[in-house]
Amino acid sequence: MDYDAFSESPAGRLIPTTHGQKAFVPNPLPPNLELGDLVSAFGEAMQAVGNLNGIGKHLANPAMVIRPLQRSEALTSSSMEGTHASPDDLVLLEAGAEETTDESAREVHNYIRALDEAEKSLGILPISHRMIKSIHGTLLSGLGKERGAHKHPGEYKTTQNFIGGRRIEEARFIPPPPQETQTAMDELEAYVNRDDNGGLPPLIDAALLHYQFETIHPFADGNGRVGRILIPIFLLERGVLEKPLLYVSPYVEEHKDEYIDLMFQVSARGCWTPWVAFFLRAVRISCEETAETINILRELQATYRDKVHRVTRSVTALRIVDALFEKPVISISDAAAIAEVTYPPAAAAIDKLLEVGILREVRSAKQPRRFIAPEVVLMSARVRRARKVEPPDQQELF
Repeated sequence: MDYDAFSESPAGRLIPTTHGQKAFVPNPLPPNLELGDLVSAFGEAMQAVGNLNGIGKHLANPAMVIRPLQRSEALTSSSMEGTHASPDDLVLLEAGAEETTDESAREVHNYIRALDEAEKSLGILPISHRMIKSIHGTLLSGLGKERGAHKHPGEYKTTQNFIGGRRIEEARFIPPPPQETQTAMDELEAYVNRDDNGGLPPLIDAALLHYQFETIHPFADGNGRVGRILIPIFLLERGVLEKPLLYVSPYVEEHKDEYIDLMFQVSARGCWTPWVAFFLRAVRISCEETAETINILRELQATYRDKVHRVTRSVTALRIVDALFEKPVISISDAAAIAEVTYPPAAAAIDKLLEVGILREVRSAKQPRRFIAPEVVLMSARVRRARKVEPPDQQELF
């Protein structure tokens, strides 16, 4: 770590830590911001959020688009940290096909579970130690030692972590040591839940919160993913988002180097404006891409319904088609429950969907028979602005 770069930082201080190294402890929020320099970026981001909220109000079944977006977010956010899973394995695990999946898919599926649980807890729990630790516990639950079981799921770090390099002596950045982490997180919790927002709009606060969390790096592993989960959760809690439709990981992945460098510059030089402007741009473009994705999903749904109409007038088949966007792997029993019919008409409807190419059977020696909608599954990959990312050297990057 280049101590000279941080020695006169207005954003925090250096303190001694293990192995004769120094760690950076960020100052409590809020910083001094030149909001006048962010007016244009903020206005564009808020307009994009407003447009997305408007689209969300007219969704007959929000889950039809929310679940594909969450899969995309989970796949992208996890791939940033070196965990790569196929969309097929992910949806098979969602459907309960445990035997077909590996640890990577389970880890990505945990991301979706953590998102869901955090969203459901809103209104019951504030954004707090308890919620943040719960997100982390879910994220690393049920994994082997190599995947994070030894990283104390749901507990703050007990040893010094670092970012970049294979040894702490080679690290690009050393976040606060364990004894400072609790205090820093106490201050962050107090800031998020303060009575007076200090005149800062929630979208600006979201940028500050994300930087602060990633800089504290409170967990032994999983900090990047927890931090990205907190973005939509915070915006939902503050009423900026009306539905969980905004996820920024695909944009961040494409601009990962800039993302890391800008947060580094906040810590080293107190350069808040470029970081907040980047965050606002990520929000704007992510909103625009989500709107495009919703249109693509609607078009695919219309195409599927048209295919079904050509071969059958079965209402059962249409109900199954609509459900596939939320649950693209189903069994005949699943289909019967979805359409509220008995097994034989559900089986007949599945046969029609196989006939027109909407479904294909998953080859497995185990029962029950399962069927997958490959085009819907591929949406999890298509909506990602994905690029191949090399695994990090040590801990998760910012």
